[in-house]
Amino acid sequence: MSERDHGQLSRAGKKWTPVIAIAGLTLLASQAFADPQSEISAYRNSYGLRAVTIDAKLTELARQQANAMAERRSMSHNVYASFHSRVASYGGASAAENLAMGTRTFGDTFTLWKSSFGHNANLLKPNVTRIGVASASSHGTTYWALILAAPPDPKRRSAQVLSIFPFVVLIRSP
Repeated sequence: MSERDHGQLSRAGKKWTPVIAIAGLTLLASQAFADPQSEISAYRNSYGLRAVTIDAKLTELARQQANAMAERRSMSHNVYASFHSRVASYGGASAAENLAMGTRTFGDTFTLWKSSFGHNANLLKPNVTRIGVASASSHGTTYWALILAAPPDPKRRSAQVLSIFPFVVLIRSP
């Protein structure tokens, strides 16, 4: 595969398979990337919360964020674009993002997030049931992005213009 190819998460049983390098960035090595869905779900279940499932759209958003952080060697929620603008297209009622850098495995990163008040609060948001997670490495540093969200609401849409009159605009909002 060429440097420009984009990798995707895939599973064989409960193990994550490696994903290719993109322009010098290494994404998701199998040993470094345990099964986040199972680990996060077990953690949430221990607090009486629902399990999470991997969501392809959230995973793509997390991949873009991890890549942007690695390319710029900067850990920031706004390095690629603002979090709000990045998740707006998802359509969920609630979303949160955890970032990390410098840890080599998902297990180490997850432990770090659980010990941080704000990150832990995101992991334990009651209404989230979907996740996307990715990592990217550059110059020996690994950057992690986890997006947690409530499922998209099909009824939640932007306003629709129903009719336009010379001085009146009728709008239906959700």
